[in-house]
Amino acid sequence: MRLNNTTPVPNAFFDKHIGNLSGSAVRVYLKIVRNLLGWRDEFGKVKQRDWISHSQFEKTGLSNRSVTNGIQELLDLNLIQTSDHIGNILSNPQQRKQAKRVYYSLILDKPDNFALYNEKTKENQTQKMRSTKEISLPKYNVNERIPDHIRIEQIKHEQERKQLQRDSWL
Repeated sequence: MRLNNTTPVPNAFFDKHIGNLSGSAVRVYLKIVRNLLGWRDEFGKVKQRDWISHSQFEKTGLSNRSVTNGIQELLDLNLIQTSDHIGNILSNPQQRKQAKRVYYSLILDKPDNFALYNEKTKENQTQKMRSTKEISLPKYNVNERIPDHIRIEQIKHEQERKQLQRDSWL
C-alpha cells in the first residue's frame, strides 16, 4: 500500500517519546523527520542528514528560543544528532551557533527495523541527497509590468513542474 503525500514517522517516537516531550521538541522533531524521511530521490531513497536553518524551524510557529530549547531537548534524549558540514558533532548551543550550517540526523532505536522500502528498486536503503533548503523565487521589480497572459502561463508551467516533482518523490 502506498500513501501519497505522506511522511513516515518512526513508531518509537509515538510509543516511547511523545508523551515526555515539550511541544517545541515535538515540532522540531517532526520538521526534521519531514526534511529527512519526507523527501525521496528519483530512486526512492531518503536522506540520512539535512541542513535545516533556524528560519525553517521557526515556520513551525516557534520562537528562536523555543527552537533552540526543542533541539537541545531532543539531543539530551538522544533522538537526534547535530553536526557541521564535515561531520563534527555539535552537542551544545554554542557550537551550533558558531557553525555556518547545522546538519540534523535522526537516531533510530533499531535502524535495521526502520527500513523505508523502495518499491522501484525493492531495496531498503538511504543515501545523501541535496538539501531541502527552501529556495526563494526571484522578486519582480515594482515598476516591472508583465502582461497577464504571460504571467498566467508562467504560473501554469510552474505548477505543472512542481506537480511532476512531487509525483516523482513517491
